[in-house]
Amino acid sequence: MFIFGKLWIAFLAAGMLVLGLQPVYFAAMANLNRVISHEATWEHVRDAFNAGVLETSYHSRNQYIDSGDRFTDCYSLGVGLEPGVGSAVAGITASRPASDRHACDDLKDAAENPNGVTWNRYARYWHGYRLYSAPLASAFPIVAVKLINLLLLVTTSILLFNQGARLVGTAPMIGLFAPVLFCSDYVRIWHVTPHTVSTLVIVGGSALFALAVYRKAPPAALIVLSAAFGSIFNFVDFLVNPPWMPMLLAFFVMAAPEPTDLRKKAAIALLCASIWFGAYALTWFAKWVSAYLVDPAFDIKSDVLSTMTFRIVGDDVKVMHFPLVATLKMLLTCVTSWGLPLAALSLVVVAKTLRGRKLDRKLFFFQAWPVLIPVLWFETLSSHSQMHAFFVARSAAAALGVIIAAALLAANVTGADLGRSFKLQVPEKRASGT
Repeated sequence: MFIFGKLWIAFLAAGMLVLGLQPVYFAAMANLNRVISHEATWEHVRDAFNAGVLETSYHSRNQYIDSGDRFTDCYSLGVGLEPGVGSAVAGITASRPASDRHACDDLKDAAENPNGVTWNRYARYWHGYRLYSAPLASAFPIVAVKLINLLLLVTTSILLFNQGARLVGTAPMIGLFAPVLFCSDYVRIWHVTPHTVSTLVIVGGSALFALAVYRKAPPAALIVLSAAFGSIFNFVDFLVNPPWMPMLLAFFVMAAPEPTDLRKKAAIALLCASIWFGAYALTWFAKWVSAYLVDPAFDIKSDVLSTMTFRIVGDDVKVMHFPLVATLKMLLTCVTSWGLPLAALSLVVVAKTLRGRKLDRKLFFFQAWPVLIPVLWFETLSSHSQMHAFFVARSAAAALGVIIAAALLAANVTGADLGRSFKLQVPEKRASGT
């Protein structure tokens, strides 16, 4: 195609950037233990258990501060703190206290006596979230870490909304955000630090990408940005929300108001999403190589490929092996979320606003096609999606938001239009006797 031949320098620059980041990741993780205190971290963990900020077993009593994927929250706090190993081994092989119990039980025992628990490596991932969480957990109480998570998540969410509104308008961004807020666990992600970090990369990175599109950055710059974000995301993520970010990047390319040919926009958007996944995959492969260099006992076949197969077609009580079941389960998780009444109200407002307006169907389908990215992810990693629907469904909620935003864009709906529809749906109370 015409556009591919002109962008070979961008592809080369993106590849060189991703390759250049790998030794940076290695050095950062291999030296992280040199700047944190194990003793202080364990003290903060013990205090958190005593205060109820962290809790053992599978059920949480303090949902206001300790909810969601508590398993990941607890094992992430113990990663890299194995006593008696070198800094490089601790950072790259990422051992954690582990048994057949809940990770929070293991973490509590390790905090009392690190030498008295079994440590298992967790080398499949980079664990780059620790560059954020480990120094904070060493310096501050765990409750402070979670509150910092909340502050950063709110700040980056506002940044994305404002920057997206500059690009596509207020109404489409309201439509995009509403399902994310009401049909997922977005409001409590800050309870789990690794989930917070990966979400911050998605939200903050997408805001920067929207800014680049708004300022009419050339396709080459968008491709390099996409590669950087894909690599960084793999560095910090636990296979939680991968399809969410490339979908947003592709949507912002398609939603740009410039009168560019829609097929050319689609080609650029597809390139950005593809480069994102390519950088994600290359960064992950580099982690496996790094783990082998540090610990030759690391077996890619048993430690990686077998797990990969399980994520795709593995058997589990939560898994059904039929086409589109994973996608349907993600949608079901969305519509049964805590915010269903608010989501329903927002849909009613959108429907009232769209009623009677002319919707450019061609424009709608071109702007909405990025929602296929999460669908392909859900179906490819069907077993993983079904087993972990409660957080994988965030990407489905975001996809619903993209569909709504695309419809509002295609109908040229403004924020004022939505406001008038909302006032009609929820009329103001009148004083008695009037």
